[in-house]
Amino acid sequence: MGSRPYWQRLAAFVVSVWTLCWIGGQFLAPEAAPSAVEVWRGLLERIGVPDVAWSGRVVRAWENAGVVLAVFGGLLWAATTERGQMPALLGWIAVMLGSQRLGYQPSVIIAVGAMAGFVFVLWAVSLANGRFVDRYPRLLPADVFRAGVTAATLSAVVPLYAPAVVVFRLFHPYLTRTPRILTTEYDSGHTPGVGGWSRVSR
Repeated sequence: MGSRPYWQRLAAFVVSVWTLCWIGGQFLAPEAAPSAVEVWRGLLERIGVPDVAWSGRVVRAWENAGVVLAVFGGLLWAATTERGQMPALLGWIAVMLGSQRLGYQPSVIIAVGAMAGFVFVLWAVSLANGRFVDRYPRLLPADVFRAGVTAATLSAVVPLYAPAVVVFRLFHPYLTRTPRILTTEYDSGHTPGVGGWSRVSR
């Protein structure tokens, strides 16, 4: 996410804080854990945004789509790649909205099952297609497995993105970068000027 546009990094940070508070509440206070919408409402109240009773309308609008949202969230997780990480964020939002009806554990289990089932189906299909070689894109077992592991990993680390950013910003001023190694001559034959970087001959 470090090389992504600013708005994507901001969206990742917001969703990460949201999911981290939601997941943390399930373990710290399982009996009184807030729902995903209640967590979001609480975060907005803490920064001074008043409650306009929108949370109740969100719950009513999606209360019958819990399973659909959880499955959709799992499929979005499966669509996550190294270059396309937004599906992981949207998947978490869908899972959290689905938990309003299903609860934390069922929503997550259904989403993980949908993701694993989708990858398994593609892997099973790839076993039959892997023996044929042609000019068109095709499914290969090793590539399907690798893509599934990548999608699962990127989706799983979404809640950890915000803490990682905070830790990086905290330690960044104290980190020392190694000198950049420069050759004594460029390809054109000109000698680089002496500056703040170290100049080392190859």
